[in-house]
Parts: sequence; structure tokens; C-alpha cells
Amino acid sequence: MPPLENLIPGHEVTLRWTETDPSHPALDVLVRTVALTDDAQEAGDLTPFLMHPGSAGTWTWTSTLPSDLRTAYQLCPVRDFSLRGSNPEGDQWLRVLAAGVPDPNSPAHLPPGTVWGNPGPASILELPAALPQPWVAKRPGVRRGSLTRVELGASVIHVWTPDTDRPPTDLPLVISFDGASWLRADISTTFANLVADHAVPPFVAVLIESINGSAERGPERIRSLTHPDQFVAFVLGDLLPYLRTAHPATDDPTRTVLAGQSLGGLAAAHVAAVAPDQVGWVIGQSAALWWPGDDVGGISGAAVIAAYEAPIARSTKFFLTKFFLEAGSEEGDLLKANHRFHDVLQTAGHAVSFREYCGGHDYTCWQGGLADGIIAALHQPV
Repeated sequence: MPPLENLIPGHEVTLRWTETDPSHPALDVLVRTVALTDDAQEAGDLTPFLMHPGSAGTWTWTSTLPSDLRTAYQLCPVRDFSLRGSNPEGDQWLRVLAAGVPDPNSPAHLPPGTVWGNPGPASILELPAALPQPWVAKRPGVRRGSLTRVELGASVIHVWTPDTDRPPTDLPLVISFDGASWLRADISTTFANLVADHAVPPFVAVLIESINGSAERGPERIRSLTHPDQFVAFVLGDLLPYLRTAHPATDDPTRTVLAGQSLGGLAAAHVAAVAPDQVGWVIGQSAALWWPGDDVGGISGAAVIAAYEAPIARSTKFFLTKFFLEAGSEEGDLLKANHRFHDVLQTAGHAVSFREYCGGHDYTCWQGGLADGIIAALHQPV
């Protein structure tokens, strides 16, 4: 990772922390940003992210960061060993991450369970030039809509429907994988704000919590999002038929949006490749198009990209999948793979929007990006 001063210049940031356990004081305190600190650990030097000790148990960190950065962060007090001159790896690195706590001086937080390596809440650092996120926060007076948990066999989904004056019929449909994380992030607030502002027409949103009993983390999640016999069969065979009979959801593919983050983005792109007559829009956020696949039926990112390499045949132009893609500046090979996917889609004739935000693999960034993707897919010019 390049020195911080060589990144996009812009904004000086100062963070402070005060010791909470004087009987077992910290030897070091690490500022763990999802975007930058994780890269520094992989590069072998955490020095730029270590806070400096002061008097009476106070710690301070000052650095100049890119002015368009948005990232989740935590302060990690390390009490049993020093980070200076060392770079923890493996279980030791996981212990450092697990010690992270929100910044007590920051009002903005992500809920527990949305930052890798730590089950607790995280703070949010938003610098002045970061992409705007006007639909994320709760507002008084906005009609919230309703959220219903539904079991489809061994799978679990949550269906959000808007609160409107007219009986809803034939509404656009937005489906996202990794629904449990989105529920914790209160994404239904974003949905309600989009409709209240008339940024998009009323729509039905579906958050997929579990596919065939999969857990949201670990090998079950990975299998459910990389094996088409799991996610394709569920989306096309179970989910869409249910939604189009039990809810006021459209069967028009041009108004059917499938969204995914990380492996979910990989899965969404694959579903659209095999069923463009069912899914006409894909929102891919940090799609894991670097994924190597496996030898027991799992897809790879290279295979998903290859599925779109052929120019669109005239006979299939009616089913033209459109894409809103984004990835973070600090996502390395994942970012490169998304750039390649964008180029392949353009060459093949698909409509595609791609943006690179300043940040990492981070719900702090994705919560605004999902709103922007929904607007790109559903906005109706006046």
C-alpha cells in the first residue's frame, strides 16, 4: 500500500480515544478502517494506523486522507502485545480486529454484524467529497411501508411493500441477496425515502436471508451464492413465481432488478446471464468477479464474465440486461475484474453504468450505492 500522503490528497482527520480499562491498559491502539488498514496489514506495515499515546490514557491519530473517502472504522485497543515493529497475521490479526469498538466521538454508526472480523457496531467516516447518500437516514413523517418475513421451504426472505394511497398492482421488483445484513442496516428506510421523494415509483423489495437453510456467513453462504443448483434454482424456480402470485409484483423483466454485493453480485450477474427473460436489471456492488470457482459445480468469476462476451444476438435484444456496477478504489483484484466486466458488457452491447468509489468492501459505501442503483433501474423521467 502506498504511503497515506501519496493517496488522493484532501482532508486532515484527527481521532481520539481514552483508555477504558486502566487496570489493563492498551499497549497500542489501531485505527482499523475497512478500506485502508486491512490493505496495510496485507502489505506488512500497520504503522500509519497506530494512534499516539498521550497523558492520562489518551490516544490520538491524525492523518490526511482522500477527501472523497467513506469507510467504516473501529478503534482496536491491543493490550497483550505491541503492534510497533510487528505485523499480526492469522489468529493474532483476528484478535486485533475482534477488539475493535466504535469511536465514542462519532455519531454515525453501522449496526453490529456488518464489518468483517468483528461482531459489534462500527463508526462511519465520511469525508466532504464522498458520494452523497441522501436517502439513508430516517426522516420524520415518511411512511415506512411494511416488512414481512416469509419462509419458502427451507429458505427465508423478507418482503418490503410501500405504504401508498392506492392499492398497489404490478409494481417493479427489487431483490437483493445477503438480506440479513441489509435488515440490520435498516435498508427499508432507504426504500421508503426513495418512494417518498418520488425518486422512483413505488416498488416491492425482497431481501433474501437464507437459501435452502444457508447461514449468512461461512461455507453455507459461499455455497449458496456460488453454486447455480442453489441460487439459480431458488430465484427462478421458487422466488419469482411466489412473488408474482402472492405480491403485487411485476412479471416484466425490464422492471425486475436483482442486486448483490460481493458473492451476491457474482450470483446476480449469473442469474441474468441464464435468464434475461426474467431479470432485466442487475445491480452489482463489489461483485466478486475474481472468484476462482471450484470443481464440484461452483461458478467462477471468469465464467460469468465469459457468458457475456458474445455480442447480443438480434433475436435476444428484447431481453437486454442492463447493469449498474460499482466497486471500491481499495479492492485490488476485485476492482480490476469489475473494470474488465464493464468493458466486456459494453463491447457486447449491454447498457452498463460503472463507477469506482473511494473506499473498500463496505456496507457503509454499499448502502448509498444500492439506492443509486435502484434509481438507475427504476427512475421514470417526468
